[in-house]
Amino acid sequence: MDSENNQIPVEDKAEHVVAKALDERTDGDVELAVNRGIAAAVLEGVPKALEIMSEAGIPKNISLRVLNSKTRRRASDWK
Repeated sequence: MDSENNQIPVEDKAEHVVAKALDERTDGDVELAVNRGIAAAVLEGVPKALEIMSEAGIPKNISLRVLNSKTRRRASDWK
């Protein structure tokens, strides 16, 4: 018997992983909370802004980054 005819076909199954960067601001509720926090920082102070953003579930590192650096805010953020 010919050994070439006894081979079992193997399918080439390539697995693909699609990675997407996490964007905390894709959710409308998060965007609203960030904008409320920025407004509160201007009108009432940073502690109130942190409270608002924390209650909305915004991670503290993101809240501090947004509140401490106007250059790292998005164009759509509250002015």
